[in-house]
Amino acid sequence: MCNECDATIDELAHPPELMFDAEGRHPYTFWQSTTWKGYPKPLQVNITLYWNKTIELTDNIVITFESGRPDLMILEKSLDYGRTWQPYQYYATDCLNAFNMEPKTVRDLSQQTVLEIICTEEYSTGYMANSKILHFEIKDRFAFFAGPRLHNMASLYGQLDTTKNLRDFFTVTDLRIRLLRPATGELYVDPQHLTRYFYAISDIKVVGR
Repeated sequence: MCNECDATIDELAHPPELMFDAEGRHPYTFWQSTTWKGYPKPLQVNITLYWNKTIELTDNIVITFESGRPDLMILEKSLDYGRTWQPYQYYATDCLNAFNMEPKTVRDLSQQTVLEIICTEEYSTGYMANSKILHFEIKDRFAFFAGPRLHNMASLYGQLDTTKNLRDFFTVTDLRIRLLRPATGELYVDPQHLTRYFYAISDIKVVGR
């Protein structure tokens, strides 16, 4: 259930900057969207991160949800400072129904298919309190070139230096998180309890150079 929220009162507000403050604070801080009071109109929210420079990603993108992980989400990237966007990964409870894509994980890829844009169901199931973390796996993709324990980073760097498509894949100027459907925990939305449905994010971690 959504706790009481009021953007005009500091103690009850959950503004966007709380997605990027220091972890480990008690109580934990988080951003929270409005609830799904407009159902059946979709509850959709875009979160855009921009750095005004080029970033080469070096670790997994990690999003920590204070609510359940969304039923539908798209992670997008830009290489031209937000002028154009392309999908990075799709997330859904049912990839085939939502995006007409067969569900996959990064473990299904190979060195030859590492650039494939996939839809995963791995992070869009489970409404339990401990189902909070969502990843975009950078290190698992690195492992196709550097080995499962990333011991051969020289091989990875060699591929990045000589293969533009591969280098571009791990490079961004902006990221956009498109939240398309909140966690419901069931097949159907209960219109009598719309305050159950919302997005809340306590942390977004992006590591790059």
